[in-house]
Amino acid sequence: MTEPTIYTVGGTVQAGGGIYIPRQADEELLSLCRSATFAYVLTPRQMGKSSLMVRTAETLRDEGICSVIVDLQELGANVTAEQWYFGFLVKLDDQLMFDTDVVNWWQEHEHLGVSQRLTQFFERVLLAEVQGQVVIFVDEIDSTLSLDFTDDFFIAIRYLYVARATNPEFGRLSFVLMGVATPGDLIRDAKRTPFNIGQRVDLTDFTVEEALPLAEGLGLPSNEANQILRWVLNWTGGHPYLTQRLCGALLTKNPEFVETRFIASDVDKIVSSTFFGAMSEQDNNLQFVRDMLTKRSPDPQVLTIYREIRWGKRAVVDEEQSLAKSHLKLSGVVRRENNLLRVRNQIYRQVFDDKWINKHLPFNLRDRWEQLKPALPYVAILVIFSVLMTGVAVYVNDQRLIAQNAGDREKQQRLEAETQRNEAKRQTKNARTQQKKAEEESREAEKQKRIANHESERAKKGEEQAKSAQQLAEKRGTDLKKALDKTKTAEQLAKDRQADAKKQRDLAKVNGQEAIAAKAEADKRRINAEITEDSHKSENLLAANLELDALVAGLKVGKRLKTPNKNVEPDTRILGVATLQQVLYGVKERNRLEGHRDSVNSVAFSPDGQTIASASGDKTVKLWNRKGQLLQTLQGHRDSVNSVAFSPDGQTIASASGDKTVKLWN
Repeated sequence: MTEPTIYTVGGTVQAGGGIYIPRQADEELLSLCRSATFAYVLTPRQMGKSSLMVRTAETLRDEGICSVIVDLQELGANVTAEQWYFGFLVKLDDQLMFDTDVVNWWQEHEHLGVSQRLTQFFERVLLAEVQGQVVIFVDEIDSTLSLDFTDDFFIAIRYLYVARATNPEFGRLSFVLMGVATPGDLIRDAKRTPFNIGQRVDLTDFTVEEALPLAEGLGLPSNEANQILRWVLNWTGGHPYLTQRLCGALLTKNPEFVETRFIASDVDKIVSSTFFGAMSEQDNNLQFVRDMLTKRSPDPQVLTIYREIRWGKRAVVDEEQSLAKSHLKLSGVVRRENNLLRVRNQIYRQVFDDKWINKHLPFNLRDRWEQLKPALPYVAILVIFSVLMTGVAVYVNDQRLIAQNAGDREKQQRLEAETQRNEAKRQTKNARTQQKKAEEESREAEKQKRIANHESERAKKGEEQAKSAQQLAEKRGTDLKKALDKTKTAEQLAKDRQADAKKQRDLAKVNGQEAIAAKAEADKRRINAEITEDSHKSENLLAANLELDALVAGLKVGKRLKTPNKNVEPDTRILGVATLQQVLYGVKERNRLEGHRDSVNSVAFSPDGQTIASASGDKTVKLWNRKGQLLQTLQGHRDSVNSVAFSPDGQTIASASGDKTVKLWN
């Protein structure tokens, strides 16, 4: 008799030293890994997933492809997201032995979220230090189903797959997910995109040809051993665990059969003593199936559908979108055959029979069905009538509500229209009043201007008269001097004439001063009139919604008032300042981009002129459209951002910061 260790009934074949049975999934998974294709093996327990994973990883290493195995159970369940993700990187470091200190790297990037740190680690450390292709096997992913933060883990894996389109380096990295789950279980948040990448690899039960090496462990002649193996497969259906468990039981529990010839009933007895009755409560595989059908069942219809499959009265078609049918397949109690669901093997059929089903249903549906069967036609008629009446009532009520809502909307629209008309009338009346007032002020300013012009002309005429008188006085002085030179006897006459000339000069001087005063007064009136006119002009332009022209006119007034001028009267200065304030407050500012909490250090336009990037001391870069609307805030710097620039194609933004980094953003 050979040693029973040829049969593995727990753990991986490699660890137990048993015999490994290759299946179609071996070559399929190996081919996907060689081509760096994301894959997943999601099947019931004890179907040989771990053995397949270890064997595939060893084959890849022999071919020079770096392969890593991470068992998520080792990361624990009572941990924080920070501890869980860091533990994942530690498992990678244990096998790949990075040059980078993983602990320091993780702490230096603590300003990032844990999933972003994970993807950046793959990009900046793993792919940078490990040359060639890398395959990461993630085992026991069903251990994440009880955690509330692992949606981001599978989203990060999907990102690493999608990022191949923009970064060819990611083409060297692939993942293989293994566990008892469905793809829909991996990302449970309904608002997020489901996990929809990777190629599925199905682990099937042993065929007779695949299981033949197991016959060698029975220690019997070849023909007899092969026949016993067929009887075993009749019970197990080729299930890897049940087949090897039953083969081992044939040796360990009944060695006396080796001395005689086996018959089919002998195998039946071993099956009964190993799996049925009280033993069914002790077998871990049967316990797993039992828990999946009861405690872990997500839908009350699971047992009802299983009972229908077991009865076999009508074919039950497999539906990938059915939660109940997917759960049944995941429990292992049924399997897919030609798009139909069948009970996986006779052991499951015997253990989970009608009696067991009825015991675990919420109530005995079969008995209730027999009781209600005669009344079904009447119930159906009543249900149809109720549905029709309910539909009519709902339709009538909906129509009434639609009509009522339409009436309310029409009434609201009429009120809004009336309000808008009244507001328009009020604004028109105010505009007319303002226009009339502006016209009156304009006429008054014109009158003041004419008076100022008249005074200016009078001052000019007086100035000319003073100039003529001065010229006359100078001429007379000259004549007097000539007379004094001709005769001394005319000295007294000359003195008298000189006195007269002095009087004339004094008179001319007085006339000149009066002319200067008149000119100054005229200038004063002219300046005040011009300031008043410009003030009214600015107000009129503002009232006419010519804001830019009003601002220019107001600035002219402000410029004249800025220079000290004693000719500007206080009332005129008050009017000018008030007008300038009115214009400045009335002009509406456009396209002011507000949102930064500190000084703005740099701005840049995109090459197409449609986007503006601004860098600020608040450690952020903000993107705006031409209308001044904030598009996005780029966060990541730890100090003031001093400069920002677009690439020539407009697809990348570079930012320079006081934290000694330059960051690139897509």
